[in-house]
Amino acid sequence: MPRTKSASTLPALDAAGMTEHESLPATIYRRLREAILSGNLRPGQVLKQEELAKQFNTSRVPLREALQHLQADGFVVLRPRRGYAVTALDSQEVLGILQLRMLIEGYAGYVATRTRTQADVRQIEATLREMEKFPSRDLTQAQIGRWLVLNRRFHDQLFAASRRPDVQQLASNMAAKIDPYIMLELNTTHDLVDGHHFHREIFEAFKAGDAARVSVLSRVHCELTARRFLSVLHGKGLLLEVSEQQVTDLGPAAALEAGGTVGLPDIVAAPPAATMPPKPRSRAPKTARSA
Repeated sequence: MPRTKSASTLPALDAAGMTEHESLPATIYRRLREAILSGNLRPGQVLKQEELAKQFNTSRVPLREALQHLQADGFVVLRPRRGYAVTALDSQEVLGILQLRMLIEGYAGYVATRTRTQADVRQIEATLREMEKFPSRDLTQAQIGRWLVLNRRFHDQLFAASRRPDVQQLASNMAAKIDPYIMLELNTTHDLVDGHHFHREIFEAFKAGDAARVSVLSRVHCELTARRFLSVLHGKGLLLEVSEQQVTDLGPAAALEAGGTVGLPDIVAAPPAATMPPKPRSRAPKTARSA
């Protein structure tokens, strides 16, 4: 069993690690974030503030501010009476949340589209236009934070259009559980290409009143997000590997490509090929479609 690294392995903060216009808490945040993403600080590792303060040659005040920022971005967790630790994600727990999201958001989107009003359409379109003002790649931390607020608003407005408090609460609660993971992924990739594409596709189907299309698009969006997210975190060593078959067991994309009555390309206008996650292997040979 490999030894767990201690916080003392983190390089000491020095002038070379600071930028001219960067505050001390921002510098500490950046250095700790880099250490987590590089694997220098491992998942589950306890971050002892006294040791870190010595390593960074600073007091605990800016260190605490940096740790709170890392917590908000999903990189660390605060454990009662034990302090901060690097976020450790359980593969099966994350997989379960992502699969439930596929089901719940697909159903919520279907119900919402059937009961929507023109006021709902205008409200969601206004939010989407704000989201689309952000670049597709290379976002700053501030841009990621603002986009995530708008992303949550977009989905909450869509759920609210269902006029079903039970559906709205269930979908919103599930979205709240997934938000820290989305934050972690975006802080790693800084990429919104798929997000922009699928939100626009979902909205256009919603506006047209095509409930079945909104449902399928919502589930495919959740599935592809799950595949991309799990791949990114596994590549960073933050999550054990999960097979594509496990991800897609409850998802429509693989099932449709494996020989469903409607092929995925017929339902979803694919975004640029370079941004698409790898397609899952079919679990059964394709069958000829009915004439």
